[in-house]
Order: sequence, then structure tokens, then C-alpha cells
Amino acid sequence: MTELLRPLTDRAARLLLSRVAEPYDEKVQELVAAHGVADLVGYAIRDGRTPEGDRLDRLRSRLPTARDVDERQICGSLGARVLVPGDEEWPTGLDDLQHPPWCLWVRGPLGVPEATVRSVAMVGSRASTAYGDEVTARMAYGLVERGFTTVSGAAYGIDAAAHRATLRADGLTVAVLAGGIDVPYPRANTDLLVAIARTGAVVSETPPGGAPARMRFLARNRIIAALTPGTVVVEANLRSGARSTAREARDLGRHVMAVPGPVTSAMSSGCHEEIRLGSTLVTDAAEVADLVGRIGEDMAPVKRGEDRPEDSLEPETRRVWQWLRPRASTSVDELMIRSGLDLGEVLVALAELEQLGLADHLLDGWKRAGGRR
Repeated sequence: MTELLRPLTDRAARLLLSRVAEPYDEKVQELVAAHGVADLVGYAIRDGRTPEGDRLDRLRSRLPTARDVDERQICGSLGARVLVPGDEEWPTGLDDLQHPPWCLWVRGPLGVPEATVRSVAMVGSRASTAYGDEVTARMAYGLVERGFTTVSGAAYGIDAAAHRATLRADGLTVAVLAGGIDVPYPRANTDLLVAIARTGAVVSETPPGGAPARMRFLARNRIIAALTPGTVVVEANLRSGARSTAREARDLGRHVMAVPGPVTSAMSSGCHEEIRLGSTLVTDAAEVADLVGRIGEDMAPVKRGEDRPEDSLEPETRRVWQWLRPRASTSVDELMIRSGLDLGEVLVALAELEQLGLADHLLDGWKRAGGRR
């Protein structure tokens, strides 16, 4: 009885609550907001109700099993650690959420806060196309070169492409799971998750042993969005789960970006809708870094078409040049009429164009040429 009445530490209460209630349970969220985690779990242990009379039967019935779990032994066997708010390694970006995780299990050597300060979430369709995979790989490589960590959900498609490209580039990546950190999902990505845990971090708010479930995937997406300054939707259809990550990021005031694709591709329709809703259109790592990186240090170069010799022509010379034909000659008289210039101005312009290699003098007039590079 003495043990039951002993006040719980915040850490112990959070570990227990994570095993007896889902983070998306609205009723539990309301009770936590009203009483705090430690007091709420304490009420459930002592008499199964809050001071206001709210019954906590569901929590109370699950507590005996949860209290039998040896979290220290589990973490030791998995090489994992548990983080709670206030810990030095707790990612403070999660505190921006309306309902932050009660705790996080982390597997891997990467310090989550330091790694995610300069990071980008890359999400998208599980049924990605070759186009989506290539864009993801190129973008991930470019972000690694610029010192960014990538964050994703280790699912098929765009998620896996982002993690794999980051690892191939010797970069750092964080996988946020919907199930326990010891439950690889999908199974086909088991080796990928092992590789991520070797150098990066595998993270989950679901206790070890917890199975992935639809609602846990949706809850997981808010963590992906909150960990990073910006989220890129690389390829997604209109109903893609990746768009829920974009919505979470938008609600948090984070940068939301989307990669355009063919307008005929259903796999890019969600990206196009995100752009219509205000997401920033991005096509490469430089544009992503420009948006979420350091001001003045990560500016994307201005994209221009190739420089052409005619770009720097004076106005009168350009007026003559534009009336020259590439495959037939044009007389000086015709050039005077079409350009509106007098004979002397046309002859001066033609001499300059010939010197630049932009015009050839023929027997019956002048012809446009390719120019000297």
C-alpha cells in the first residue's frame, strides 16, 4: 500500500501512461491538460477517478500490466533510451505540438535535438514512381552536402528512398516509427532500419513491442513535422498520408514545400494541390536549403537560361538582328524598313553583328548566324 501511495516521478508517470493510453485519445488528452501526467496517473493508481469524479477505469485496468514492465531492462537489451520533456536530449520542437508525446524511445547514437536543428522532413507516396525516387535521391544527396539531417517515416516509397540516399551519401537520418522501435515496419525495410540505428536515430512514442496501426501512423506524422524546420512532399496523390504531415507542419508554422510533377501523374496530384494551398514549389536541394537554412549562408543560386551572344546587344543592333533570317538572306533595304532605322544605323549594326559572328554577309544580303561562344 505504501508503494501505491508514493508520488510518481514525472518520468515514471509518462512511461506508464504511454503503455496504457494512446497519444491520440482525446479524452486522455483533455485529462492530461487538466491535471498533468503525474497527477492523472496517480489518480488512476489510487482510486480510479479524478477529484472532479471523472472515472479512469480504462487506465486503471491496464496499469497492473504496465507496472510489471521493466523499462530499464528493455532499454538495455535494445540499446535504447527514453526521453521525456525536460531532458537535455528532448527535442524542444515537439513542445510546439498541441499534444506532445508523453515520452520518446530512441535507438541510435544520433543526438536528436542537435541533428534536427538543421534538418528537413522528406515524405511522400508509398507507391512512388521512378521520377519520385530519383528526385528524392538527388534532393537528399544535396541536403547532406549542405549539412542537413533528413527525417522521414521509414515506409515504402519516398520515405525509404530519402533514408537510403542519405545513408549512401554518408549523411545523418532520423526514422520516426508508428510502432515500437523494436518492431520494424514494413518488414522489408528491416535492414534499412538497422542501418539507420547504426549511425542515426530510430524514434517512436509507441513503447517497444507496440504494433503499427493506422491511427498511430497519423499521430506519428505530427512528430515528423514538429522535429524539423520544414517538410518537403516529394510525390503524393490527393489522399496520401504524407499530406497529413504537411498539414501538421503548416499548423505549426513550419515551412511546407512540394515538388511538382507531370500534371498527368496521379502520384503528383497531391503535390500540386499543396502548391495551390500555398506550399512553396521546390525542385532541388538548393531551393529547400534556401527556405529552411541560415539566412545569407544557404541562398539558392538564381536559375538562368544559357547565356547567348545576342543577350548583350544594344537596342538598335538587336532590332536589326531580330529581322535577320537564319536560312535566307535579307536585303539592307528590307532591314531599314522593318527595323525603322536609317541606312547608317543599319550598316553599323550589321558590322557589329558580323564581328560577333551573329550575321553573315551574302551576295544578295545578310543572314543570321550562330554567334561566337
